[in-house]
Amino acid sequence: MSYSDRYSRFTVFAGIALMWILTSGIQDAASVWAADVNTLIFQGSDLHYRGDVEKAIQRFEAALQFDPANEFALNQLGLLYAKKGHYQRAANKFSAALRIDRKNTFAMLWLGILSLQRGDTNKAFDWFTAIIKIDPANADAYYFIGTIYNFRHNPAKAIEFLKKARDADSGESETHYRLGKAFHDLDMVANALLEYKKAIVIKPTHTRAMNEIGWIFFNRGEFQSAVKWWRKSLALNPRNTDAIFNLAKAYNDAALAALKRGNKEEALGWWQKTLKINPSNKAAKYYLKKYSL
Repeated sequence: MSYSDRYSRFTVFAGIALMWILTSGIQDAASVWAADVNTLIFQGSDLHYRGDVEKAIQRFEAALQFDPANEFALNQLGLLYAKKGHYQRAANKFSAALRIDRKNTFAMLWLGILSLQRGDTNKAFDWFTAIIKIDPANADAYYFIGTIYNFRHNPAKAIEFLKKARDADSGESETHYRLGKAFHDLDMVANALLEYKKAIVIKPTHTRAMNEIGWIFFNRGEFQSAVKWWRKSLALNPRNTDAIFNLAKAYNDAALAALKRGNKEEALGWWQKTLKINPSNKAAKYYLKKYSL
């Protein structure tokens, strides 16, 4: 074999070897790139879960340096910036995610929520309506449309859309609570009570639903039942100002009723109960001082 033949074969072999090295290097680089992005996203998600918002933002922003079109990272940054109160930055991230995928309903939902935060209910309504066109079973979109109708003092429409939200996701306690409130506003008390109780079944610590149930019973004249619900609410959250106010009113009313019946001792007992849960209650302090003499 001549030198030129050996050189030619060596050149071909070297070329193949070089191509293999380069291809392998590219594949390795791609693997490292993907691993880096995934690692950063995993770290960002873990930090977000643990409440370290600032460090989570750093990880997701770093992930975008590798992959600027990563929808998950963009959506997570939108959430994180919203949590920090940087609403325009949040909107920019969600808008970027939406430019990548025009059917990204998560980004659309949050753009609607951010519109509500700005007070632009019309724009928010448009976002939520657009979501339903893409995903007719989107409970969140129905819920927010119902909320907007409630804000616009249109309880009939509010109920219509809150019902749709409930039907789309009957496992969401807040939907049942909001639907209960809408029924309550229309004096459809039996329906309201049913929805409040459903909210509590799903979320046993739903103190707002408990407070509303208490008012239903109180307005029916069922004092003991009302107090039972408000005490339950207060036991779950000792700083629950609504429960404290409700119980203080109930106790003070009971004290005045006892006083009218001529039972001063019972009245004093009710005012003492008021001060036990609300030490600064002026009415209870005044009457205790007046009738304890």
